[in-house]
This record gives sequence, structure tokens and C-alpha cells, in this order.
Amino acid sequence: MDSTRARITTTDFLYQEAPCGLISFNTEGGIVRVNQTLCNWLGRTAEEVQDLKFTSLLTTAGNMYYKVVVESLLNMQGYVNEINFSFVNPNGNFDALFNAVSYKNEQGQLLMVNATILKITDRKKYETELLLAKRRAEDEKRRFEFLSNTIPNLFWTTLPNGEVDFVNQRVKDYFNTSDLEWLTGFKGVVEEDRESSLRTWQRCLETGKTFDKEVRIQGDGREPEWHSIRIEPYFNSSGEIEMWFGSSTNIHKKKILQLANYSSLAESLTAAQKKIDQNKVVLTEIALAQSHMIRKPLANILGLIELINDLPQQEEALNLLELLKLSATELDLRIKEVVSQSSV
Repeated sequence: MDSTRARITTTDFLYQEAPCGLISFNTEGGIVRVNQTLCNWLGRTAEEVQDLKFTSLLTTAGNMYYKVVVESLLNMQGYVNEINFSFVNPNGNFDALFNAVSYKNEQGQLLMVNATILKITDRKKYETELLLAKRRAEDEKRRFEFLSNTIPNLFWTTLPNGEVDFVNQRVKDYFNTSDLEWLTGFKGVVEEDRESSLRTWQRCLETGKTFDKEVRIQGDGREPEWHSIRIEPYFNSSGEIEMWFGSSTNIHKKKILQLANYSSLAESLTAAQKKIDQNKVVLTEIALAQSHMIRKPLANILGLIELINDLPQQEEALNLLELLKLSATELDLRIKEVVSQSSV
């Protein structure tokens, strides 16, 4: 164990087996020394590498960049950090970060360059995946914005707390503003409808229910118009509201026609009720007049029956008179009921 510890702590072992590539080359690019780690990555022996020039280890693009940019920086400032180069390997190129320090002689001429090569194949792959994901996200965003700008509605999205974070071009044109804070406060809704709209919206934010309301909104330089506003919550896989999607549809013509129909119907019902009341008065007057005309002879009949009752009669005649009186009285009561109901 002690011999192993001693071996892996020697300067030569640390140089040869360092977790990064180490290389030294002169001003002509001739490789003076290289460690085993870099040789393994390059797929060559140390002797093979030392027979090459440093720039031959790079791809064509890397070679040009080194000569045009890196060499000048090493000469002027004496170092470079984290230059991304692609190194040539017989089994496939690999990406690495190049860090170097240059050394000059007493006359100020570049003498030697010591460099570290840090292999970043996995990191490069990860960065590439991130870049692709970013591009896909940007493409999705562009498609979403294009779609939202083509629909005929006013369209917007909000954060879970109700703060507007995107509006389509139609919203900007309608209100002549891109002030998202102004739109968050329902400032486009006419004052008479704004307070109730904000109360309803607040309840929706608290409960996660859909906002669905007909309100009047007023665009820049426009008269107030009726719109149907609907704001739907979008839930993520965890069941939490991730954002809200809102749209506003112009229903002004439909609403005005609807209100006109309601008004016309109300006027028709009022006229019908008035007509019924008028007919009721006429019917009552007719009923009263007819009642008087019918009850007058009926009263005469009842009076004559009373007079006949005072005369001496046979028992059978008296019974018939009593029945006649009952029928006349019953008829009188029925007439009174008809007149009473007609006057209600």
C-alpha cells in the first residue's frame, strides 16, 4: 500500500495520469511533451504525437481559429482561457476546452506554450441538447404567437396569480397599448362593469373556476362594445394552475339585437295587458247592464209571488208557488255571482 501511495504521488505520475490533457509546444507548433491522458484521448502514442505539430491535432476550423485568433492572444496577453476546440481522433473527434499560458525569452519573443486540454464530450452533448431544447421552445413560442395573432378574438395569457404576461396583436391594436399592468386591472372594461368583473375574476383565481361574463369594453377611440369574455385555467400534471388562457369575442350586434327584442317584448306585453284591462272594463259594464235588465223582471216575479201568497190558495198551489220562489231566488243569486266575478 505504501509503495502504491508513493508511486501515485510522484510528479511524473501526476503529470502523466492527470485527469486532463497536458501538452507543451514551441512557437512553430512542434510538440515538446505530452501526457498519457491526452495521448489516450487522441488514440496515439507519445512518440506519434511528438512527431506532429499542435495544429495538426485540431480540425480544419480549429486550426484556422488557432492561427488567426489564439496565437495572437498568446503573443499579446500571454494566456487564453476556455477556448472550445475539436480534436482529431481516428475513432471520432472529441470536444475540449483549451487553456494555455505562453512564455517569452529575454527579448520578448514567444518561446513556449504550456496548455491543458479538458475533454467536454459529455458536457458538449448536454449543451447541444439544451440548445436544441431552447430552439424547440423558441419555435413553439413563435408558432403560439403566430396562431394567437391569426385568430379573430382578443387573446391573452396570465400567470397563476392573474397577472397578464402575453397579449396578441389584436389586443394591442384594439386598446393601442402594450401595458400589461393596465390590462391586468381590467382597465379596458367600462367603469360600470369593471368592479363586478374584478370581483368575479378574483373568485375564479381563488377557486380555479372558469371566468365567463358578458361585459362592455372600450377600445382606443371606440364606443363601448359588448364582448363575451372567457378565461380558462390550464392545469399541469400536478393539478396546479400553471397559467390562464383568456379570449374576448365581440357580440355587440347580437347583444343590441337581443336587448331590442327584450324591449319590444316588454312593450308588447304592456300593450296586451292594457288591452285586457280595457276589455275587462267593457265586460264588467256589459255584465252590470245585463244584470240590471235581467234582475228587473226577476224582481217583479218575486214581488208577484209574494202577493199571490197573501191570497187564499189550495195547499197544492201553495207548494208550487214555494218552489217557484226558490227557483227565482236561486237565479237571482247566480246573477249576482256573475256580476261580482266580472268586476274583479
